[in-house]
Amino acid sequence: MASWTAKWIWIDGTRDGGQGTKDEGLPRNFYFCARKAFDVPRDLQSAVLRITADARYVLFVNGQRIGNGPLRGWQHSWFYDTYDLTPHLRPGERNAIGVLVIQLGEANFQYPLGRGGLLAQLDMTTKRGRNITVGTDRTWKGMPHPAYDRRTPRISCQQGFVEHYDGTQEEGRGTGDWATAEFDDSKWQRAIELGKVGIAPWKKLVPRNIPFLTMEPVYPTRILLVRTVEPPAIVHSVDLRPNLIPGDRSSNPHGLTGLVLTVVRAPKAMEVRVRALGGIGFGARRARVNGEDATFDERGAILNLRKGENLVVFDVTRDWYHDWWFTTVWGAGRGARDTVEFVNPLGEEGSVWVTAGPFGSTSEEGFRAVWNAKSVNEIRTLRSKLRTIAFEHTASDHVFARIVLAEGTGDEGRGTRFENLEAICRPNDEVAVIYPPRKGDAELLIDFGRELVGFWEFESDAPKGTVLDFYGFEALHPTDDGGFEIQHTWGLNNVMRYIAKEGWQRYTSIVRRGFRYLILTIRFPQGEKRPVRIKTLRCLLNTYPYNERGEFLCDDWKLNEIWRMCRYTLRLCSEDTFVDCPAYEQTFWVGDARNEALIAYATYGGYELARRCWLLAGQSLWRSPLVESQVPSGWQDILTAWALLWVWACEEYYRYTGDEEFLREVYPFVTQQMRNIAQNFLRPDGLFEIEAWNMLDWAPMDTPRKGVVTHQNAMLVEAYRRAATMALWSGKTEDAKEFEALAQKVEDAINEHLWDEQKQAFVDAIHADGRRSNVFSVQTQTMVYLCDAVTDERRPVIRRYLYDKPEGFVWFGSPFALFFLLEAYAKDGEFQRILDIVRREWGAMIDYGATTAWETLTPRTRSHCHAWSAAPAYFLSTYVLGVRPKGGTRVMEYFIAPKPCDLKWAKGKFPIPIGTRDGGRGARRSKSWEGETPAEPREIEVRWERDERKFVLWFALPSSARAEIVLPPIVPEGASVSTKLVKGEATSPKFEANHWRIKVSEGSQGKIEASW
Repeated sequence: MASWTAKWIWIDGTRDGGQGTKDEGLPRNFYFCARKAFDVPRDLQSAVLRITADARYVLFVNGQRIGNGPLRGWQHSWFYDTYDLTPHLRPGERNAIGVLVIQLGEANFQYPLGRGGLLAQLDMTTKRGRNITVGTDRTWKGMPHPAYDRRTPRISCQQGFVEHYDGTQEEGRGTGDWATAEFDDSKWQRAIELGKVGIAPWKKLVPRNIPFLTMEPVYPTRILLVRTVEPPAIVHSVDLRPNLIPGDRSSNPHGLTGLVLTVVRAPKAMEVRVRALGGIGFGARRARVNGEDATFDERGAILNLRKGENLVVFDVTRDWYHDWWFTTVWGAGRGARDTVEFVNPLGEEGSVWVTAGPFGSTSEEGFRAVWNAKSVNEIRTLRSKLRTIAFEHTASDHVFARIVLAEGTGDEGRGTRFENLEAICRPNDEVAVIYPPRKGDAELLIDFGRELVGFWEFESDAPKGTVLDFYGFEALHPTDDGGFEIQHTWGLNNVMRYIAKEGWQRYTSIVRRGFRYLILTIRFPQGEKRPVRIKTLRCLLNTYPYNERGEFLCDDWKLNEIWRMCRYTLRLCSEDTFVDCPAYEQTFWVGDARNEALIAYATYGGYELARRCWLLAGQSLWRSPLVESQVPSGWQDILTAWALLWVWACEEYYRYTGDEEFLREVYPFVTQQMRNIAQNFLRPDGLFEIEAWNMLDWAPMDTPRKGVVTHQNAMLVEAYRRAATMALWSGKTEDAKEFEALAQKVEDAINEHLWDEQKQAFVDAIHADGRRSNVFSVQTQTMVYLCDAVTDERRPVIRRYLYDKPEGFVWFGSPFALFFLLEAYAKDGEFQRILDIVRREWGAMIDYGATTAWETLTPRTRSHCHAWSAAPAYFLSTYVLGVRPKGGTRVMEYFIAPKPCDLKWAKGKFPIPIGTRDGGRGARRSKSWEGETPAEPREIEVRWERDERKFVLWFALPSSARAEIVLPPIVPEGASVSTKLVKGEATSPKFEANHWRIKVSEGSQGKIEASW
């Protein structure tokens, strides 16, 4: 265990997000610079830094950006990172460490709220054996970073705050300048010590358990469009939560009843159009002007203002929501710049907006009094029910609205002048030049050629005060006139603002973003004539550092493209956990990750990342009876199917890796959840009933929040059986009997209570009031069939529905749910049907020009990169190539059982875990990496080909793996089968259970040839 002498530190005098109280360690959207200058001995031999922070840090050494972290986690088991700083220090000189700490002050879907803190310890060793430690304590200096705008809106409810950096406010502190030894920190504050390692909330520190993510520079491929634009006239964005849900900083959804109001002074009687973006918007689509109802259409509200003061009231009542930012856009583009003035209805300082509420209901007297008010004077008599929105909770601007609602100036022909724009698209010393347009702002639409996730980085020369607004999105759609339409990221402020200081400057973003296309809007200062020069514009691709160990090729080019697309999708959805998507959420959704892990095993060998995910998910049981839907998160939520898929995933991980240490760690979590279900959520009749989020697919299934849901009862049967298997692996025979009995109990209840005799199918649900659902879905029948939760008599009945959808049954809405149908087909040996669906559904994505797999089965999907949809990479490698683990033993045993279907040949590699199977992680590195001895193969290599009367299979196994080779059924019993080995041993071919079978020893290589 690491020895710590460093103290947790923070900075005094911060505020807790604008609540007006003394520091609680939770300042809102706060950027804290901490630094320490120190001497490095001339005979330095090694220098190792351990560091962590809550919530995030960016590390600089001598002004150079080194890394960022920590890993997402729960505060009670918080992660720290380790860096070898030996190459970055200057022996015999003064050196400096600088850390930018970001504290959100609010939870999100990746961060369960803790408190601000920094811990760092540098341990140096000299060649003479002297040890020197530099740790965080009160000698460190700190200061809020003045260039980061704290008054920015949230990116989304799933993520943190939008990044605004004002280079004109650096005060000598550029992105890393303040982290040099020469920087004068005499006016900085001394840090305050919070306490020693072990204080709350970080009671336990855990070393990073995966490698650092990549930082690969990727440049644009082309400039699609240059035009001049004019942004919306007026944008207001305010956070309602501190006023209407006071004291809450979680990500839990809430309902509220409340109103938002302002006074608008108009120079004349006029009609004004107001639009809302994301978040609460207009709630029930109700607004009033001077006591009269406003009208609405598909573009928002239409307000009829009279000359002078107008009382404008919006009803923001919602039953259930996560995001409490209320954003209004008043007019957009040309012709919308009539002057209006906004006034606080109470005449107070701060925002021009005021809230009324929260109320118990819309019928409450206070609500009705404010809603029915016709003038400012009436409002001021209700002062006790009203509260001005604090300045801190009012966004300084809303970049997303400024960009997506901008309109062309109509001056394109004489608008933006530019030179050498293509220089942006290649790494060289050339410079792109953009001149100030005659009117409006310059806008560049840039294509990076593929979906990416990472940090934006640029180097430019600009006049002081020039605003560079960046906006990333995923998709363009062709239009009938030969043009294209942008699919904007509504609900995701995927933007960044940089305000330039004078001259050349370089900036690397601190927020990680997913995108393919980038809009760069350059807003020149009024009257400016000097151009902006851009030398570099790129993305630092930031993903889990997979090696491309898996391979798949066959004689169908489209299947090859689909496999590569799915593998790349999985990469972009692999961060410090598996995540759903790189753009909208970047959230570790546990059910998504079960499928993603299987894809990772087949493509990259992502065993180490999966191991981390399943243990991190299990830790959520400290606060919830079932594993939570997304972890670690500020939203405490159970999505029942996801909790059950977690059990499946834990069993699968051990089956693939034989990782005994993992089994010991995770088994207590598995038993805790499965017994919680038995004790608290199994009804006397044996059915599983829980109030939770009970969805499975983006389709109109009937899955009520309260009641009995059939698909998850079936999944519970399978979860209990897998828990029983894990119990046997763990030597817990009594546990295994307990779980098998529970599985049978639930299976019996499903068949007794959830079968509809008239429909000859399983109902989707029984509602809390006892009403049986009248919805029947193929998804439900699929899960019951896949999980063997159906009687022998009914099995062939529901099996038919998987192949021939009955009229009126709900069909699949997402590639995620299709994964289970394909698993059912594989169970039946219907591999040609798998290929047919893959070619149809994923082939359509390829035909559309996709570089990553979509979230749903339509070009109008929300997310264009969603790894829960990357199923073909798993099925093609596992079944067409034919490699899958036997599992359940400490010896690495695999099946090599190709399913040729209509293909003539296939070849590829299937990654296996590295190192031993009982001494730790399945991805432990081989000793051969450390010397000059070439590392042995770590993949099972397979190649097969066939014609009408011949099948030939070549194979090569790593020395740690043995296999049973199972020839496809096209090879008949009377065939001539021969084995030729280059290495290893093999049994004689035997025809058993309708297949020819040959067992080969560890490290075998050779060829099996069959003819008939």
